[in-house]
Amino acid sequence: MYAAAFTLGTGLHLAWRLMLGLLLVASIGSVSPAHAQTANETQAKLEAFGNYLDSVEQQLASADYREDDLKAWIDKITSDRIAVNDCVSAAEKSILRLKADQSSLGEVVAGEAPDVVRKRKTVEKDIADQERHLSECRVLLLRADELTEQARSISKDVLAQRLFAQGPSLLVLFLDNWAIAPDVGIASLEFIQEHAGLENLSTGQWVWFLVLVLVAFFLGLAVRTRGRRGASPAAPDSTATADGSGGYGASLLDAFLHYAPRLFATTTAALYVYALTHEIRPVPFINVMLYGMPAYLLAFVLIRFLLNPNRRYIKALPISDEFGRRMARRLRILALLGYIGYLLFSTLLAQHIPDETYLLVRGIFAALLFINIAWALWLVARLREQDEFRWVGYLIALVLIVSLGAEWAGYRNLALSVVRVIGGSLVAFATTILLVRVFTEIYDALEKSEGTWSSRLRRLIGVADGQHVPGLTGIRLASYLMLWIMFGYAMLRIWHVPASTVQQIETTLSDGFQLGEFQLVPLRLLLAIALFALLVTAARWAQTRLERHWLRYARIDHGAREAIVTITGYVLIVISALIGLSIAGFEFRNLAIIAGALSVGIGFGLQNIVNNFVSGLILLFERPVKTGDWIVVGSTEGYVKRIRIRSTQIQTFDRADVIVPNSELISQQVTNWMLYDTQGRARVPVGVAYGSDTQKVKAVLEKLAQDHPSVITDDSYPQPKVLFLGFGDSSLNFELRCFIRNIDNRLQVVSDLNFAIDAAFRAEGIEIPFPQRDLHLRSMPPGYRPADGDG
Repeated sequence: MYAAAFTLGTGLHLAWRLMLGLLLVASIGSVSPAHAQTANETQAKLEAFGNYLDSVEQQLASADYREDDLKAWIDKITSDRIAVNDCVSAAEKSILRLKADQSSLGEVVAGEAPDVVRKRKTVEKDIADQERHLSECRVLLLRADELTEQARSISKDVLAQRLFAQGPSLLVLFLDNWAIAPDVGIASLEFIQEHAGLENLSTGQWVWFLVLVLVAFFLGLAVRTRGRRGASPAAPDSTATADGSGGYGASLLDAFLHYAPRLFATTTAALYVYALTHEIRPVPFINVMLYGMPAYLLAFVLIRFLLNPNRRYIKALPISDEFGRRMARRLRILALLGYIGYLLFSTLLAQHIPDETYLLVRGIFAALLFINIAWALWLVARLREQDEFRWVGYLIALVLIVSLGAEWAGYRNLALSVVRVIGGSLVAFATTILLVRVFTEIYDALEKSEGTWSSRLRRLIGVADGQHVPGLTGIRLASYLMLWIMFGYAMLRIWHVPASTVQQIETTLSDGFQLGEFQLVPLRLLLAIALFALLVTAARWAQTRLERHWLRYARIDHGAREAIVTITGYVLIVISALIGLSIAGFEFRNLAIIAGALSVGIGFGLQNIVNNFVSGLILLFERPVKTGDWIVVGSTEGYVKRIRIRSTQIQTFDRADVIVPNSELISQQVTNWMLYDTQGRARVPVGVAYGSDTQKVKAVLEKLAQDHPSVITDDSYPQPKVLFLGFGDSSLNFELRCFIRNIDNRLQVVSDLNFAIDAAFRAEGIEIPFPQRDLHLRSMPPGYRPADGDG
């Protein structure tokens, strides 16, 4: 039996050792199919990246490339380099893990178990494979960096050559065009014959074109006449309120009506031609001209509305009439130049005229455009309100002058680059500053309740005058951050930052970066701030609707209704905070850590805050004190104006607001005159002279109480009563006690009864005494002198 047991135990031991060895081999030596597939895909990507680097290197060595090829190579290498960098990081982590496994096996000793030896060899082989793989990835990174740097260096040289390549100057172009003037005329006539597009419409279609345009023009005249008749011809006050609201729509409508005939006619012409010839390619010149006319006239409408409206209507911008007229004239010229440039440079005309003529027209057009832009900037700089950022206008004017000089000198690529990069950056900055100011004025008007629209919005969300708009600070911050992020993105595009860099920045903004153990995503954080601010504002609106509409007809008292509104507001704010935190990427399992930190903070000095917070919750739920109650707390007496989560606001009879911590209302004695009802007792002490008829005094006092309208005389409360309290030093002391309907009026009722008592006692001959003292003087004999020590 013992032999059988020994044999069985030995067999089980060997089976266990065999199973353990198989598990180790399976866990170490074998690779799952999914893992093997991923490794193969990674190796294939690395081989493809290496082949791409070989191709780029060969083309750079043979100088067989263009400037666009250089940009494409840089973007491609920079984009694929991220995967190679991930390969390096993964290999380094794998080597560290394998070396930790190797260290856990200890030093090599004689007679090791076969599975340990197998494990050690497997780890050593994996370390060698990973180190070889790491070397390959590092070599790819080095090659990628070298080729990127080489391509960028060549791209910079090509860009410098292109920017400083000089063509014919303006004077040379004048002389050349003087010599080829007949050729220019012939080319223009050929362009008109081939691409004007007049032959695309038949005679009947042109007749219908003229008829429809005339009908649209006269229809526009009728609309303008009818629209202006409907408008009041009086002063601006008749079309706008005192603060200017309500007049912008009328001013915009008047600007539209002013150009209505031309707008109707040109829009009809463009639609008619498009309907008949929109399939013709290339687009005929007449089509291009007609397509741009409505937009050109709409620019005039906007200019008139913003800068030079009819005197009867309010201005959209706070500027003087003189400045508005001059700036409107300048912008109309700029709009005309824009329309001419659209016709010159976006049609086939630029391809049909000689290059010398095209460059000359471009130089003259640039001069006219830059002069008018500089003129407009000079007008803006003269505004006193723009002194702070006047330097932006001066810089833009300087950029335009430099660009124009480069254009005339023949450095046309340099002129375009300066306008696009420097001028575009300044315009983007000025636009951002302008938008920031516009948003600031809107937020300030909403905060200060300036204008009808802000007052209406404040009433809608339930914010009284003088109160802070909830969530407005967060909305300010989110909008400002969004504007400056848009400015930064515009700068990346203006300065032609490589697409790979832009993509990396976009990835960082959208995917975030690791900050300790927290993944910080800037766009999600910005969205969380904006959404939290909007939700807080919406919570305030919901509170207002709940208080003024939804609970208005509920059968609950005022205190309960206010408690519901207050608790609902706090719940909505907590929900808003949770939503904002979840969008920002906050993991709620960290709440345990925060709770622990709060418990430590409470233990070290936040007891009072927590005590007041809990007391506020008790006040809201138990409601021993309600809004509107007349209470006495210590030396403070007044009405409860508002119960907050930490403190209670009490307004005294002197109209002073006293902030009382909620813990005092819970832990101390509080007198509430209106806890369950508004009825209470008033006491009026009265003193009469000795010798007065006490029964008569009692009858007079009871009658005065019965006659007062605020005194309760039915059977719901005891009848007014007069008590003879005792004999005083100078008077017989009585007290009139009666119950009144509203304890809020106790002092007024007592005052009314005192007036009535004084008048009634005078009429009845009852005397109200005042304290009397008898003074006795002792006479001294003549010549008497007090001895020393006499008092």
